Amino acid sequence: MRKSLILAFLFVICIAMAAAGCTSQQNSTKTIVTPTITIAVPDANASQAAFLALPQAPLNVTETEDILDLQEAEKLTHDLNAALYGMHNDLPVFQHIATAAKVYMAADNVILQRYEIASPENVTEGVFTNPVYQQIYTADINTGLSSATDALKYSMKNEDMHIADLTAAIGRTDNSDVQFIYRQQLASSRNNLRALNQWITAYSGTYTPTYITQSSYNEIISSPVEQIPVQ
Repeated sequence: MRKSLILAFLFVICIAMAAAGCTSQQNSTKTIVTPTITIAVPDANASQAAFLALPQAPLNVTETEDILDLQEAEKLTHDLNAALYGMHNDLPVFQHIATAAKVYMAADNVILQRYEIASPENVTEGVFTNPVYQQIYTADINTGLSSATDALKYSMKNEDMHIADLTAAIGRTDNSDVQFIYRQQLASSRNNLRALNQWITAYSGTYTPTYITQSSYNEIISSPVEQIPVQ
């Protein structure tokens, strides 16, 4: 009888250990619930019509440099996210951002045409006139290969930089038509950052801003998606 009790006791312990092991395995396997947020493609015609309705004014050297720089910045957003989507096609956020960036590349072309500025844009994806953007693209693509969270971080870093650059450019021009386009791009970049934050959170990752302040970043990701065009 005593032997039977010992065997029964050992049997109960084995079942308990097996159950504990099973629970541990379930907890260690994370089910990723991806966000349902999508990035709406901006209305290019509405933005262009609003831009052309605003008065044209002379540009100074700084304003011209900003226009050229931000033209390639939109191309960087498009090319980077298109390439990242090619590597991580389970993350549709990259494709959505690339599609929206294409609209703003066209919007920037309208600025160039109005002010008769030659486009710096290279038609080949991943090739840039600006050596800084070329280095960023090459470095980010190489690093973004490794994991979904790395890819998301490098897309977020690009939006972080773009927000800082657009904010500075808005403060350096008094041309209402140019400011209008910059504000559309700025709202779009903030929306991109919101979407990317949801995705990186779903993958248990975090992002620390490089170009904007942490408080600005927190304010953006905690605020609602913006409707575009904005005034």
